[in-house]
Parts: sequence; C-alpha cells; structure tokens
Amino acid sequence: TTKKITIMKNMKKLMYLSLGVLFLSACSKSSDNDPLKSWDCIDGGCVELAGTNGVYASLASCQTACGETPIQTEYSGQITEDVTWTNDNIYVLDGRVTVISGVTLTIEAGTVIKAEGGQDADASCLLIARGGKLMANGTASMPIIFTSVADDISNSHPSYPGFANLNQTQNNLWGGVLILGNAPISAASSEVQIEGIPASDANGLYGGSNASDNSGSLTYVQIRHGGTSIGEGNEINGLTLGGVGSGTTLNYIEVLGNQDDGFEFFGGTVDASNLLVWGQGDDAFDVDQAYSGTVNNFLGILIDGDQGLEIDGWEGTLQADFTLMNGTIIGAEGLKNNCGTFKSKASGSVSNMLFKNMKEGAYLKVDAGATGITFSNISFEAGYTQTLTDGLGTTNFNDNNNGTGGANLSKFDGWSCAGKQGAY
Repeated sequence: TTKKITIMKNMKKLMYLSLGVLFLSACSKSSDNDPLKSWDCIDGGCVELAGTNGVYASLASCQTACGETPIQTEYSGQITEDVTWTNDNIYVLDGRVTVISGVTLTIEAGTVIKAEGGQDADASCLLIARGGKLMANGTASMPIIFTSVADDISNSHPSYPGFANLNQTQNNLWGGVLILGNAPISAASSEVQIEGIPASDANGLYGGSNASDNSGSLTYVQIRHGGTSIGEGNEINGLTLGGVGSGTTLNYIEVLGNQDDGFEFFGGTVDASNLLVWGQGDDAFDVDQAYSGTVNNFLGILIDGDQGLEIDGWEGTLQADFTLMNGTIIGAEGLKNNCGTFKSKASGSVSNMLFKNMKEGAYLKVDAGATGITFSNISFEAGYTQTLTDGLGTTNFNDNNNGTGGANLSKFDGWSCAGKQGAY
C-alpha cells in the first residue's frame, strides 16, 4: 500500500493526497511493541487485539506471517509541522525533504525510511535545516534505517538489521542525511551553504554563534547506499554535519555503501561516539572548518575507497581544536588504501588509533602546515610500511604485533549491518 504526502512550501498544513485518514491513524499509534496490544492474522490480514490475546507481539511480525506489505508513506518538499514516523510504516523520500526551523521530526525505533533516486538538484535526501530537529532514536535491537527504495529491507525481514538484497559495494542510489545547525564554523563568513544542497535553497545555510545549539538526537541509526552527486565534485555524504552544536546527541551511527564520505563535520561543536563507516567511496571520516568536538570510538572498514581520515582545519578567523580518540581503520583485502591525510591548518589531537591490513606503500600524511596536530599511541599492524611525511616525528608511532588498541569493536555488535554481516 502506498500513500503519498506532499508538504507544500510555505503552507501550515500537510496536504493528504491519498488515504489521509489511514495516515492519521498510523501516526497516532503507539509503539509497534506496545504491551497492551497484540496482533493476529485473520482472513489474510493483520487485526489488532487488546492485551496479549493475539499471536504476534508486533505488527511487523504479524505482517511477515500474513504476507502483508508494510504501508508506504511518501514525503516530498518541506515538513512544516511536528510529525512522528512510526515503525509500522515504511517512509519514502521523493526528492529533497526538509525539516524547517522550529519543526521536529520524530522517528520511532525500528522505522525504515527509503529514498527515491534522482540526480543533481533533484537528489532525494533528508535535510534538517537550522532550527529544525531530528529525534531519531533507535535501540540496539531495533535500529532506524535510512536506505534506497531498491533495498528490500524492513524491520520484519529475517536479515534485519543486515542486508536483504544489496551490499556494501552499492552506492549512489540516493542522497543522504544532512543536519545543519547554528554553532560556530571557520569559513569565509559566519554562515555558508552546505555541500550537496543547491545554493538556491536557503535551508542549506549553516553556521552561527550558538555553540550549544541542539539539532536533536540520533542513536542506533544506519544510513545505507547514498552519495548522489548534485554536480562535479559536489556529492552528498552519508551523514553531513554543518555547524551542529553540542546540544545534539550522536551515538551509535553507521554509514555503509556511500559514494562520497561516510561522516563529514563542517565546523560545529557536537560530540559523537560509536561511529562506523563501511565501504565509502572517498573518506570514511572527514573534518573541516575548525570542528571542535570529540569523536570517540570509531571504525572505518575500507573497500575501494580513498582513505580512512581526511582532516582539515580553519578557513576563516576562528581557530579551534578537534579530538579524535579510540579509532580503528581496516584496509581492504588485496587493495591499497591510505590511512589518512592531515592537511594544512588542521589542529587537534589524535590518540589510541590502530591501522590494520594496510598494504605496503600506504601512507599517513601530515602536511607541513599542520603544526597544531598532536598524536599519541598511533599503532600500525606489524609488517606494513608507513610513510610519515614533512618531518613528522615517529615517537608516538609504533608497530603493534598483537593488533591491539583502537576502537572497542563490541560497541558495534548487534545493531550495525557490518556487525550482522561479520565485516570486522
């Protein structure tokens, strides 16, 4: 079943183009695992029953047994009023869907969001504008998944939260998720247009003066198969963070199969933990414009991508330091990947990192201008060659025969696709 909802620009109310009553009913439902409700498959359809009288504790499990297709609700344009997406629906992004300032989009644990394709300015993506909020809090057993309409995954699929029919090599099927805030950035001006959003859309502006800005919360979230390009050298990252403030929560997030970067931080002050990238086309983790938060416990699993890290610094007058700690980058079997590049003006600290399975000739490059970088306990799996450029000392760099240190990989078990597929 497909329902289409178009959010018209500058309008206060949603326009329900079809099955509006059904949509209102779905959005008002409580969690899919409400202990006061159960479901049974009767005459080929799922029927809700009070208490535990039904056979199935969740609508999703009933739909699987009954052979029902989950309801699909389609969104396009701007979301102008608070709304909750529930896990008994599959939501479809048709083009750029924007949560405007003052509006909160809440997504229940276990919800699957799929996006149509589209290139250039028509690329499908979810954009959280400055002043908007995304409250997407999954759980370890019910992660939220953003993916392509080509993906057969649902929360009732037997392989959930792993792969259904696609894999980590398939990308460029839609855009990605972009969150923009009012926290400080270091650029040509205090606010600039984010990569991946056309300059004609003012909702693409990010940056400001509120270091504690709150753009919402993302926990236990997967973002799959994105990275559509809107122009030459202007692709959408898996998760783009522009001027996001420290009031925002980012924890347990996975990006896989993205054409461009996995995560990219454009300035801002937000902290993030337990981040995983698998199979990106460019950099796993990218830092720009004097990002001054802390990324703690992160894992990059490379395939034919460029490198694990690309770290840049300030571009304007603001100078600030980042912190990267407890990270592991794993190279691809039979392919040469690079550990990372620290560019001119990069400033911050990197500690307890492990680079594994890197081939001979792989490099960790630190530009001469990156004088504000400090390293401690940086380990390379023994047997590989590391090239440290521009006079970087080797005191805090060492081979590690045991492959210890780096990220706590157990933090990615259970909820991540990479964990489900045994990728690390």
